[in-house]
Amino acid sequence: MEPFERIRKEVHEITGFLHAEEIREGYSDERKYVLGLQGGERLLLRITKPADEAIVRRKQAEFDVIRDLGHYSDKIPEAEYFGVSKENRLCFMILRFIEGTAAEKCLPDLPGDVQYAIGVAAGEELKKMHAMKAPAWYPGWYETKTQKHAYYLRSLAECGAKPEGVDLDAIQTYVESGMDLMKNVEAAFQHDDYHPGNIIVRDGSLSGVIDFNRYDWGDPIHDFYKTAFFSRNVSIPFSVGQIDGYTGGNVPNDFWKKYSLYVAMGVVADTVWSHRYAIRTGAAGEVERSQKTVQTIWRDHDGFDSDVPLWYHEFRESRDE
Repeated sequence: MEPFERIRKEVHEITGFLHAEEIREGYSDERKYVLGLQGGERLLLRITKPADEAIVRRKQAEFDVIRDLGHYSDKIPEAEYFGVSKENRLCFMILRFIEGTAAEKCLPDLPGDVQYAIGVAAGEELKKMHAMKAPAWYPGWYETKTQKHAYYLRSLAECGAKPEGVDLDAIQTYVESGMDLMKNVEAAFQHDDYHPGNIIVRDGSLSGVIDFNRYDWGDPIHDFYKTAFFSRNVSIPFSVGQIDGYTGGNVPNDFWKKYSLYVAMGVVADTVWSHRYAIRTGAAGEVERSQKTVQTIWRDHDGFDSDVPLWYHEFRESRDE
């Protein structure tokens, strides 16, 4: 039986929904449904299985974070309900559905100045979210990130994957030279998947931010590395706007140094992830996507001789002409 059918009665008692439609987009293993209510209002239902104790704790924490983020930004979906169906081994959350279209779908059809303005708004909202500091139990960014990078390096060696057209040894040398930048960081909330696929646009303006299932804690600047891997390929004006909106248009050098460091570290993680995804799903498309993306990043940063990516330079120069 489908997960939704197993908790349909329970969800109906909570929401009184009239109809439900499944959303099949995204990489998450969760099942997502839009619930239509009387009067046209809509809710989002996210179902996770199996609901063992560890998963329930993680999803409850995610729900609590979404709820708390509402105190910092009004672009966050309102957290309505969290439930656990022990009989069906499922846990679920109900959020307010944010109306609009994913920015990755609509940005290319909008004028460049509108793309830039949406990016500025996205950067400003991200800044608000980063005002939420990490909990007291968080062990520290330097320790956490260095351990994670070491894990991906081991995984890369084990799986034998290697991106073509880049010098991985040079990238790792660059990463090692910048490790100290991660020390003494005041850890804060990280969306950890902040790109146009998770940013909603309505009537040419930012409507909301979605998909917090990968949230984490650490250096806020780490939230920008997806700009290199995804956003710049969708819209360079948006990407520049997000950075300008976050920094107030005056990007400090330490921002670029950290940005470039996290992008370089992301090369290893993305290569491993795409390889594992291909094995798990049998689809090779993500490996090809990763290869092309890493090669683009290598060119954007001139083999990591430049902290500021080429696309940012070129956009700024074109605006100044």
